[in-house]
Amino acid sequence: MSTEPPQPNTARARDDRPAGKGERPVVRRWVAIVIAAVTLVVGGALGYLAAGGPDAPTQLEVVTNLPVVTVPVPASGRTP
Repeated sequence: MSTEPPQPNTARARDDRPAGKGERPVVRRWVAIVIAAVTLVVGGALGYLAAGGPDAPTQLEVVTNLPVVTVPVPASGRTP
């Protein structure tokens, strides 16, 4: 028999982090910040290019023919 004290055989008893199969992967905060920043930069670049890039028109003009609708309104303000 050994005279040494018995060593703990569980991760919790050894103050280690358990590494079981049930653990969910955790994204570190700085990784999430980097991903968000890259997403914003890429989205801004795509929006800039979609708007015409450096050759974007100075004023956008939309021309469409809309039908004219007239509605008679009684002068008294009441509906018949």
